Amino acid sequence: MYINNIKKQYDEKDQSLYGSKRITDLLALLYQENSKLDKFTSRAQGETIQYFQDPYITQRTIQPYKIYPAPLKKYSQPINKVSNDLLNVLKNRRSTRNFDANYKISLNELLTVFHYSYGITHTSKIPSTNHSINYRSVPSAGALYPLEIYTSLFKSNIESGLFHFQETDNSLELIKKGIHLERLKEIINAEPYVAISDACGVIFITSLIERVCIKYGERGYKFILQEVGYVSMVMSLLFEQLGLGSCLIGSCLDDQVNEYLGIDGIYENIQAIIIFGKKANE
Repeated sequence: MYINNIKKQYDEKDQSLYGSKRITDLLALLYQENSKLDKFTSRAQGETIQYFQDPYITQRTIQPYKIYPAPLKKYSQPINKVSNDLLNVLKNRRSTRNFDANYKISLNELLTVFHYSYGITHTSKIPSTNHSINYRSVPSAGALYPLEIYTSLFKSNIESGLFHFQETDNSLELIKKGIHLERLKEIINAEPYVAISDACGVIFITSLIERVCIKYGERGYKFILQEVGYVSMVMSLLFEQLGLGSCLIGSCLDDQVNEYLGIDGIYENIQAIIIFGKKANE
């Protein structure tokens, strides 16, 4: 009954074609559930990560190269230094961990990032119909676009709160008012490595598994993860282009983040978290 009620809620919000009878049998759902972190598994993972402070392990992990035994014929040449904005952005992009605590991000800056990363950038009419397909700037399996974008704002020139990005009219929809920084510090494993307290806000990328898996089955979950990577990278580059900074966070208490966003964690689930703001003067 609970799952059916959740399903009904998502049917009312989302206009995609659904097939829940098949979706609930997906092994991808088992993977999704078993890859979540809670307070205990997060601590255990943290202990494992600490091993990588060992100098020997560090030396091995910072050399991710596949080296074939000589001799092999090789082709190489110096890379030309081209004066190009995109190439400069790619060259300069780094994860930002320290932010200017006094900076407030503008609505224009936010919507620039959201529109050019996952907003509608092109519309094409479907032949012999009265319908059109809306395309985004990133590849998406079957143009099904299974992701949703949310942001929690602490420091901006609009009111603070949790927002949903509505791509149909390139707007932010206020879901929950208030500054939620303290709650997010509890459920996102950022500090002391990333100064979330000085950031302007946090972006959450979620996925609706049915949008893709109804067509591609188990393979669809792989496509979801690929698309999360595309969108995250484009957002990171856009922040760099705007003179801002961002950092992707790989560890959080998944179910608590899902609860904060008001999503169920089954049909819609958190996939990526990005902290953003103005780079601190270092």
